[in-house]
Amino acid sequence: MTNLTDGNAEWDRFCEELKKAGRVLERAQTPKDDLTRAEGLRFLTRLIRIGFENTFEVGDPRYPELIPMIDPKKVYEGVTRDARYQHAFIDGRHTHRVKGSRGDAPLIEFSAYTGKAGVHELSHQVSALTERELSVEPDGQIQVVLSPEPHPGNWIETDASTRYMMIREYAHDWSGLVPSHLRIDREDVSGLRPPPTIDEIVRGLSATASFVANASEFWADISDYWAGSVINRFVPQQQVDQKTDIGAPIGHQFSCGWLRLEPGEILDVRFEPTDVPYWSLGVANYWYETLGFGDPGSEINNQHVDYEDDGSVRVLIGPYPPRGRNWIDTREHREGTLIFRWSRSIDPPPEIETKVLRLDDVTEPK
Repeated sequence: MTNLTDGNAEWDRFCEELKKAGRVLERAQTPKDDLTRAEGLRFLTRLIRIGFENTFEVGDPRYPELIPMIDPKKVYEGVTRDARYQHAFIDGRHTHRVKGSRGDAPLIEFSAYTGKAGVHELSHQVSALTERELSVEPDGQIQVVLSPEPHPGNWIETDASTRYMMIREYAHDWSGLVPSHLRIDREDVSGLRPPPTIDEIVRGLSATASFVANASEFWADISDYWAGSVINRFVPQQQVDQKTDIGAPIGHQFSCGWLRLEPGEILDVRFEPTDVPYWSLGVANYWYETLGFGDPGSEINNQHVDYEDDGSVRVLIGPYPPRGRNWIDTREHREGTLIFRWSRSIDPPPEIETKVLRLDDVTEPK
């Protein structure tokens, strides 16, 4: 049993362990400009909240809880503003049921993983279910079973390696749409989670400190990868090495690269998309926080873009206020990860052509 004095000592130890996470700011490859450092300090602080939530508040797989993963002040992992994310920590050896209303999002995906980046060593997808296979009751209710044994209806197979699940809902425009309303229950556990003990809180604090250090370095390493090899261009993710394996949803393919502009420059992006249910283009900062998350002009998708007469798309990206729907404002950032999502298609993402232009020489997209 830990007494109060030990608890105070553990808080001091927690603060000491957090110092290790700050070393990510000191690495040689971490940009030293004021904007990246300011966002890095903010990111580390946000990760404390995220880490304690993931490792303690909802981190006990005996009492799984399905909660929103993202909000405007808790943005990480390069998420898109077009999606609503929910997640839960589970034990794949047991049977879980997700129940509730399906919601209005055109695209939805239930995914089971070996873990979550920053919390677990590996985050590989075990199995998944999308709107294409999902059975919905006439009143909009659904039930999805996650278990090792087969179940009739909506079933996601899990195993002893499964420790995490995510639900992603995508909509081109959420105006007037209702997201899902779901809960998760583990069949062999009933009743409420007991009140926390000091020992449990202490373990949660230690796990939080580890999460802050691991997650910050994990996402910075991926930015370093793109910044070191793919400048102002896009490469389909399946063509790169395992460094960029981030447990992507089964319904998505990605093309990514690194934006790097000098003052007065802008990136001209052109591609010819085929007819797919969803694609989007956005930019994340060095810490994989989506720039301008939720704000107009921060991201473009296939229903909120102006097409050229030949069906192609031209987008301009840079730290300048938008001059139309096909501009992406990088919010004073001249560097960051370019993220192109391509969904629900067996075809690979389109080839994307890029060119760096001087802003004064740019003609606006249609």
